[in-house]
Amino acid sequence: MTGATVTARRSVSAMLAPAAHLALQQQLYYEARLLDEERFRDWLALLAEDIRYRMPITSRRFRKDRGAPPAVGAGFTFDETLPRLRLRVDRLESGFVWAEDPRNHVRRLVGNVEIWQGPGPDEAEAYSVLTIHRSRIDGEERHIVAGRSDIWREVGGVWLLAKRDIALDHSIVPDSNLNVFF
Repeated sequence: MTGATVTARRSVSAMLAPAAHLALQQQLYYEARLLDEERFRDWLALLAEDIRYRMPITSRRFRKDRGAPPAVGAGFTFDETLPRLRLRVDRLESGFVWAEDPRNHVRRLVGNVEIWQGPGPDEAEAYSVLTIHRSRIDGEERHIVAGRSDIWREVGGVWLLAKRDIALDHSIVPDSNLNVFF
């Protein structure tokens, strides 16, 4: 999001009702706990059927570079839909992912949560910052930091994740694999 976009969204009319705001904020924390506890099937249940889950390739530029920024969609570390996310979960649960055996200890810290009315009547836009701490058996520790721009959709009183764009703060992926979900 650009600064202008964030400024425009600070108006009272763009905010969610306090109860909806709190419910969605709690959903973000609950989602992090599900992933920390490797309750991947429960996490999949929080995803809308039309989910787009993607991480654009990080671009670093000098401040004096006034050229046009790379086009959105110039490349993705991953760009996934629900069937592909299910395959990733199946793979993690297979017991054949050597980098996850024995189990890594992973904690997600969700912060700087901002929530506004979304593009649709039952949708909300959420921005959050995520820090992932991953500790492996060999004593290696990794910290991954990213910003997340989400669209959440309320269906039957439950918030479902419909879109997530992950902006990695690192110029290169700071780990040997990305077996974690953001």
